[in-house]
Amino acid sequence: MSKVRLPGTHRAVPPEITWARLEPRLRRYGITRVADVTRLDNIGIPVFLAVRPDSETLAVSQGKGASPILAKLSAVMESVELWHAERPSAEVFVAPAGDLDLPYALTDLNLRTTQDWVKELELPWVAARSLADDRPVPVPLDLVRLSYSGEHFWRPRLFQTSSTGLASGNTFAEACLHGIYEAVERDVLAAHPSRTGPGRLRVNPASLRDGHLRALARQLTDAGVRFEITCIPNRFRIPTFAAFVWSPLFPIVCAGSGTHTDPDVAVSRALTEAVQSRLTEISATRDDIPSDQDTARDASTDPGFHPHADGLDIADALRGHGGDHEDMEQELAAVVRRLTDVTGHVPLVVRLSGPSEPFSVVRVVCPGLRYAEGRTLSP
Repeated sequence: MSKVRLPGTHRAVPPEITWARLEPRLRRYGITRVADVTRLDNIGIPVFLAVRPDSETLAVSQGKGASPILAKLSAVMESVELWHAERPSAEVFVAPAGDLDLPYALTDLNLRTTQDWVKELELPWVAARSLADDRPVPVPLDLVRLSYSGEHFWRPRLFQTSSTGLASGNTFAEACLHGIYEAVERDVLAAHPSRTGPGRLRVNPASLRDGHLRALARQLTDAGVRFEITCIPNRFRIPTFAAFVWSPLFPIVCAGSGTHTDPDVAVSRALTEAVQSRLTEISATRDDIPSDQDTARDASTDPGFHPHADGLDIADALRGHGGDHEDMEQELAAVVRRLTDVTGHVPLVVRLSGPSEPFSVVRVVCPGLRYAEGRTLSP
């Protein structure tokens, strides 16, 4: 299926069609409010939030985008993804890993221990599908289901788990791409967590050639925001960027990141996510903000943010990275091959949405990719 290329993103269908399909179903997913919080800040890049009070994970989900409808869809679909992850419909079976013919080792799944006894534990499993040949492959239920209620508080956590790889799209291929790109992004950030680390290349904003990116940079500059963009070369050769923003009006350094074979999309995701992170702190509505966080104290001790004036041309920073695909299925196949060649493991996927739903929600599991809990973007 050919893509619809939008500012900062690629989609299978125009956003108006997605919203028309989604809006009548908001009540089904428990979403009671969708709010535009853009004007709580002075930047003007659209940020929305979706509220789902009866949640087992996050009651408030954020979304960002180049336009209000894209930001609204981003927020709502993140909430819909969590709804599905809280109640996966896949059939569960229990067995020790040692009794299964797994094409990966448990330690390839961010296991918290490397002790051999873990192979003998009776674990719950669900069937995923290989994104290379569609064959069934068992994956631990704990890497598919996501819940912070009930048994979560007393059952031992064997894996480092998060929403990484949980994604949605207008089509199955679109959803899988979103999930894989997020998993790659977390892997790259785990290897290069520091803004000033040697694995990052500062990009000169003046070298941005895409009109949408130049418009984003102008909005930040006009709002008095200092910002920095860094490119993070990686073993997958998939463009990955981190962005940092700061201004005297809200003197906290906020970060965002983005990964996509189209570098313009990756940069846009990083910049808009940094703005979204800032509005998350300003609105203070997200329920996983640490309760001991003191924004006023942090701001008073923050020495300010001084981005480097120099930097590479973005084309030089991206050397050997990227790829262009008009068709999402072809793009998915190419990205799956890259991950398989690097890790020796094929990405796996569990479908979470049902056939009656007009979009696809999936959980992608990528054996061999790293994941660091907590904040992976250190100023």
